Amino acid sequence: MDLTGAAPPGDASLQKVITTRQFVFMALSSSIGAGLFIATYPSLAIGGPISLFLSFAIVGIAVWITMCALGELSVAFPISGSFYEYSVRFISPAWGFAMGWNYAINFLFIVVFELVVILQCVQYWDTRMPAYGLLLLFIAGLILVNAFGARWYAEAENVFAICKMSVLTAFIIVAILIVSKAIPTDSRPVEELGFNRWKSDAFKNGPIGFMYAFMAAGMAYGGTEMLGITAAECESPQKVMRLACTIVPVRVVWLYLVPILMLGLVFKVPSDASIYSGGISPFVAAMDQAGIPILASAFNGIIIVAIFSMANASVFASSRALQAISARGMGPSLFAKIKWGHPIWALVLVFLVSLLSLVKIAEDGDKVFDWLLALAAGSNYFTWMSICVCHIRLRMAIWRSGSDEDDMLKWKSPLGIVGSVVAIIIFIFGLSAQVVATVKSPLPKPPHILASILGIIVVFVCWAGYMIVRRGALWIPLDQIDLKVKVEESDASFHEDHDVEMGSERVAMRSNEITNAYK
Repeated sequence: MDLTGAAPPGDASLQKVITTRQFVFMALSSSIGAGLFIATYPSLAIGGPISLFLSFAIVGIAVWITMCALGELSVAFPISGSFYEYSVRFISPAWGFAMGWNYAINFLFIVVFELVVILQCVQYWDTRMPAYGLLLLFIAGLILVNAFGARWYAEAENVFAICKMSVLTAFIIVAILIVSKAIPTDSRPVEELGFNRWKSDAFKNGPIGFMYAFMAAGMAYGGTEMLGITAAECESPQKVMRLACTIVPVRVVWLYLVPILMLGLVFKVPSDASIYSGGISPFVAAMDQAGIPILASAFNGIIIVAIFSMANASVFASSRALQAISARGMGPSLFAKIKWGHPIWALVLVFLVSLLSLVKIAEDGDKVFDWLLALAAGSNYFTWMSICVCHIRLRMAIWRSGSDEDDMLKWKSPLGIVGSVVAIIIFIFGLSAQVVATVKSPLPKPPHILASILGIIVVFVCWAGYMIVRRGALWIPLDQIDLKVKVEESDASFHEDHDVEMGSERVAMRSNEITNAYK
């Protein structure tokens, strides 16, 4: 089993057809979905507005640090498969195997989760809508978007990005008007709005409420790192990853922190309401509380588009992840095959798994779905930690070799390895918070403790299984990390930046020239 070799002979390569413009829009709002628009409801109800805002701020900083680390790795060592391939190279093949399957499984079930949430949002208008028909319709929509390849996937994501940015910006503006008492339909006294709300329920349920909100933040930011996968199909992966490191902090503040801050100032979870919203977004519920039902309905429609976008991004991420790890000998060779520029069999598997969304509306479907979704628990934190560890070990390997760091790294993370260490500490806290929030859950019907650690178990089983079967090393020694190969590949790829504006055909020709030059 060759974990670092090339794709099987005869397989075509993924096409580099995503433009810089498309990537910029995707960096701004791709992967924003139910985690932000729906999961913030129970987090606000359990943790309170300050707990929710602080948890999103802390995780947001750590995610930005992680994207900077991924940017440094991607610029220096552009490879298909991105971060879990870095785990193979800089940590160990066993850990890369575990991270590859962890990521693929995670996004397989996020597709299912997002589809179910879409159904719940649609039923905001009418609970009698046919569930089976709606789910099959949305699955068909996902198939249609992905049938035309990466370029049209990116174009669709650009449209979805505009919708997400529009609805969140509109919410910020309307929330400011609500706090200013400029909405005539809102009869609530000023004492119930703005920072006055923080006087009573800012920190609900103390530390446990904060940990619950922290768990939701980890879910909401999930998928930001998929830009590393998307970059593999960009015309200039090195340039766009540097751009992503600049864009992500703008995204965190504009599309996460400011809307969440304003949400805490204008929305109060009704005392007689269920902890779970039943699929109603708190952003929609806030408009209802302000007496603006037309705007609430419009927001709900755009949020459905946003969640569909996350499902679409999850299809892209899971299929590309599955193709990449299979091409490296980590999975069935069938899933490594590419036809017509598509990882066709990986996509087939993703859409077959998406049919599990139908389980949700069957008898006892909630329980089955909760256990399936638990497979993804902790996945984001493991992925982000692995990226940061790879970044640290890359720097350490350079120092160990006595090489000049400035010569070897074309672009550096502004916070260096100190930032990666801080991010790792935050992510370890996130994993711990997930377990503690379940054990000490304030929910009336808390989930089984196993549900909170099932994702951790899957990672450990994959890692330990590889270690036992393949007798792999715990770590790759620093002096055995092949920096010379990395530098050669980096130099060849780095000089392609001036070809950004060229068509995909010319970029492909240039890539072939570089490959032949090294043969």
